[in-house]
Amino acid sequence: MKGVLVRDCSIAGREGYHVYCQDGRIVKVAESTIPSDGDTEVIDANGGALFPGFTDSHCHPFEYGWLKRSVNLKGAANINAVRLRLVAGIQRAKPGEWVSGMGWDQEEFPGKAMPTRRDIDDVSPDNPVVLSRVCGHIALLNSKSIEVLGLVDRTGEEFERDEKGALTGIVKERALEEVYEKLPRSAERSAADLQSVEAEAGRLGLTTLHCIVSPDGYREELDALRLLGASGSLSLRYRLYIPPEAIDYVGVSGTWKKLEGPRLRINGVKIYADGSLGARTAALREPYDDNPSNTGILRYTDEQLSELVEKVDSKGMQAIIHAIGDRAVEQAVEALGRIAGANNPRRHRIEHASLLPRDLRSKMARHSIRAAVQPLFITSDTWAVDRLGEERLRDLYPLKSMLAEGIVASGSSDSPIESMSPILGLWAAMTRGGAGSDESLSFEQSLSLYTTNACTNGLDSDESLSEGARANLTLLDSDPSDMHPALLRKVGVLATIVDGTVVHSFGSA
Repeated sequence: MKGVLVRDCSIAGREGYHVYCQDGRIVKVAESTIPSDGDTEVIDANGGALFPGFTDSHCHPFEYGWLKRSVNLKGAANINAVRLRLVAGIQRAKPGEWVSGMGWDQEEFPGKAMPTRRDIDDVSPDNPVVLSRVCGHIALLNSKSIEVLGLVDRTGEEFERDEKGALTGIVKERALEEVYEKLPRSAERSAADLQSVEAEAGRLGLTTLHCIVSPDGYREELDALRLLGASGSLSLRYRLYIPPEAIDYVGVSGTWKKLEGPRLRINGVKIYADGSLGARTAALREPYDDNPSNTGILRYTDEQLSELVEKVDSKGMQAIIHAIGDRAVEQAVEALGRIAGANNPRRHRIEHASLLPRDLRSKMARHSIRAAVQPLFITSDTWAVDRLGEERLRDLYPLKSMLAEGIVASGSSDSPIESMSPILGLWAAMTRGGAGSDESLSFEQSLSLYTTNACTNGLDSDESLSEGARANLTLLDSDPSDMHPALLRKVGVLATIVDGTVVHSFGSA
């Protein structure tokens, strides 16, 4: 493997460093010029700032790749905008073929009313349609898809009905997974989806992705990862989190061993305890302020969740539990606390931990339960006060308090929900968009979310810029540590290096 030399970079605010990498490791860090030969790839940093490679500790790259080729509804300002984009998707599809999309948000619509199948039936009479909300926890079906799936007589809180008892087309949580199981999939298509996202992630400075494998497509996605890994086609590192449905499958099929390598590793199991605040399916201790009859949805009983995390732990795997509402976080903390002890050796963690009052923070810290957080949620959840009210809003995304109380929190995007850019994540953690500024983080704290804490939360050793460390590096065009946080969004990525290989560069000499 040829060497890589990063020339004239800034490290920890000090300029003039030169860093040489060979065979996947940092070989030399010096403040004087390091000689190079014709086999060395040279990157002129021109004073740019070098950091350990950034990690996204919770993302859905397969779903993002799927979104890139489906109907993108992000930013749709009203139902008519949804209809127009859907029409374009219908025109590309064959009669009878499924049409899928994602990204609508009723909070952006006039009146904030949920869409219904009646809003889209006339433009999609011959194609079954599923359009997921931006959060991914509820979706809109048209009448054709309800007919194809045989859902007309289905009952339960996950199938919304109108005042006349007819299905509105809105399905929630587990019902949505049931729908997605019916969509056509292949390992080849999943591989193409992943590679389209991987290229973007590299340009954004990411070296490692904690990849959430889909409950409804895990066979195809794991097979795609196996094929790409075996052919040497992956440029980033992946720490994989499979759904509970796949626990036995990865052992019986041999997939676990096939995905064990420097770029790929199955870390653990992703468990959904509740839904989202935007969809009002996050499980709360007290009712929603804007829907007093609703406290959200718990996917498991307390006993069921405890049994599941015990199974995960007994397999030697890391349990990561999606819990957004305080009732779901409470349930997750109780379940994990029983197996974590005081030190939590498997580094079990809670994903999101969005509404986190002090008593739950204390319990998490007591059992060393970790967290994966999404700073950009702070700036995008503009409707949060409507859902929770002013008093509970103080406990929403309390990042500074979490770190101060000893919770190891790592940063992530939950892409495609938010941008994968870790720089935007740093900006959101530091500024919070002006919301709850007493919980704003310093640059060093924000950086730890995407470097030190993300590494350890992913069962990796802490990466550094020391000689002998793995050569996973992110080079920025300027040093964010000494600039006003509002300017962070303007910082660019000069280069991304993974295991000593340049996967993105604007500055090769």
